[in-house]
Amino acid sequence: MAVNLADLNFYRAVNPDLAGLNDPQAFSHLINAGLNEGRVFSPYIDLNLYRAVNTDLAAAGLTSNRQLYDHLQNAGVAEGRSFSPVFNANFYRAANADLAAAGLNNEQLLDHFRAAGINEGRASAPNFSVSFYIAANPDLQAAGFNFQQALQHYVFAGIREGRTAAPGGPVAPPPPPPPADPGNTPGSALNVGTLIGTRAFDQFVGFDDREDYYRFDVNSPINLKVYLDGVTANADVFLYEDINRNGVIDSGESIDSSQFSGTSSETISRNLAVGNYFVLVKADSQGRNTNYTLRLVNETSETVDVGVLNGTRSFSDLVGRTDPRDHYRFNLTSPSSFNLTLDGLTANADVLLYEDINNNGLIDSGESIDSSQFSGTSSESISRNLSSGNYFIVVTGDQGNTSYNLKISATPGVRPQSTNPINLNDSAISEFTVDPLINPRSFNTANESAIQTFTANGNAGSDLTGGLGNTTANLLLNESFTGGNDFANLLAANPVETPDFSQGLALV
Repeated sequence: MAVNLADLNFYRAVNPDLAGLNDPQAFSHLINAGLNEGRVFSPYIDLNLYRAVNTDLAAAGLTSNRQLYDHLQNAGVAEGRSFSPVFNANFYRAANADLAAAGLNNEQLLDHFRAAGINEGRASAPNFSVSFYIAANPDLQAAGFNFQQALQHYVFAGIREGRTAAPGGPVAPPPPPPPADPGNTPGSALNVGTLIGTRAFDQFVGFDDREDYYRFDVNSPINLKVYLDGVTANADVFLYEDINRNGVIDSGESIDSSQFSGTSSETISRNLAVGNYFVLVKADSQGRNTNYTLRLVNETSETVDVGVLNGTRSFSDLVGRTDPRDHYRFNLTSPSSFNLTLDGLTANADVLLYEDINNNGLIDSGESIDSSQFSGTSSESISRNLSSGNYFIVVTGDQGNTSYNLKISATPGVRPQSTNPINLNDSAISEFTVDPLINPRSFNTANESAIQTFTANGNAGSDLTGGLGNTTANLLLNESFTGGNDFANLLAANPVETPDFSQGLALV
C-alpha cells in the first residue's frame, strides 16, 4: 500500500506564501507545483538523498522530484530504501524490540516513528538518536528544544554544522550538492533527462561564465513554458531542437528566444513534438554577472484531468510568480451549458477557456474560446453553451501569489454556441430585412454584403448580388411556392395580399 509522505502543517510552516491554504489546497500545491520547485515538505523525507543513493531510479528514467515522490510513496518505503538522514526502517526495527515483536512492516515503522517514536526519543537511524542529540548539545537544551524541534535542527542545521547525533557514531554525510554548473557548450549541457512536470535551476552567468546550456528530452508532444527570472543584470534565453540528434546545435535548429532588455523576466511558450532540445541562458554582450532562476515546465504533464464533466466540480489551488499557470482538462459527451467561476483571490488571477479542436491533447494556436480577465481580486466567470468535445481551462496569475477556488459545471441538453463565426456564401442567407413578397426591397447577409432588390418584372435572382447567384435565388423561390415556376405572375398577383391559397403558398 502507499504511505502518506506529506506533512502539510510543516509544508505551510516552512513556506510562508502557502500559510493561507487549507489541507486540500496545500496538498494540491505540493503535488502540482511544490515538489518540482524543490520545496521542503517533511523533515523526514529528503528527495535529493533518495535520488543520490538509489541510482537505479535515474537509470529507469525517474529524475523529477514528482517521479521520485511517487516511487517512494508507492514502493520505496516498503522496499526499505534510504530516503532520510534521521530514519532507517531496518535500524529502527532492530533498535526497538517491541516494534519487531509487533511485526510492523517498513511503512508502519515510518508511521510509528512520526506519530510516536520521535516524541519518545527513540533511536531511528545509525547516525541519529534524537535523545542523544539533545543531550550532546547544551545550546539546544538551553533553547528548550523538544524532540521534534531537535530533529528539525539536525536536518536543517546540525548536519551542515558537523554535529554528532548518535553515541560514538559518525556525523551523517552532508546532503548531496546542488546540480553542477551547466556546461558552456551544447556537448557539455546539463542533461535534464525527460522533461516531466517542472524543473527549476538556480544558477549564474556573467563575465567568466557567459553561457549555460541545458538539454532535455520530450517523449510525447507537450506544451512547454520556459521562465527565466530573478536576474540582477540582463540575460536572455534561447530554445533549440536537436533535429538530427547529433548533440550539437546546427544551423536551422533555432526555435524561439526571449530577449527583453534590462532585468525583465523572459518567457518562451511553445508546443514541442517528440525529440531532443537545448535551452541556452546567455549573459548580455557586456557579460555582467547575474544569478538567475530557470524553470522548464511541461504543462501537459501537470494538467489536472477532470474527465467527463457532467454536474459540478470544485478545485482549490494557488498561482503566482513561482507557479503562474494551472491547467485543467475536461470532456463533454453531449452539447452542454457550461459555467465557470474563479474566486477567493488575494491577488489578480485570470481564467481562459480553450477547445482542443484537433484532439491532440495540446493547446494550439486558434483554440481559444473565451476568457475572463478582470483586474485585481475581482471574481472571474465564463458562461456559454459548448458542443461535445475536449476542453482546457487555464488559470493564470503572475503579479503575486494567490490561492483560488475554481468551480465548473456542465448541464447537458442545450444547443451549443458556435465557437467560430460563420461566413455566409452563395448557399446561405442569414435573415430577410423585409418581406420580399409584400414590399420587395432587399436581403441582408451576416457579412453585410448587398443583395439587390427583386424587380417588378419578376426576374428573380438576376439582380441578386453579394452572395446570391441566379441558381440559388431560383432554388429558394421555387421551394417557396408549390404552384409552378411563373415567378413574375405569382409576384404580381401577390398571394399574401390576395388570400387565394390555391397556389399552395409555403413560406420559408
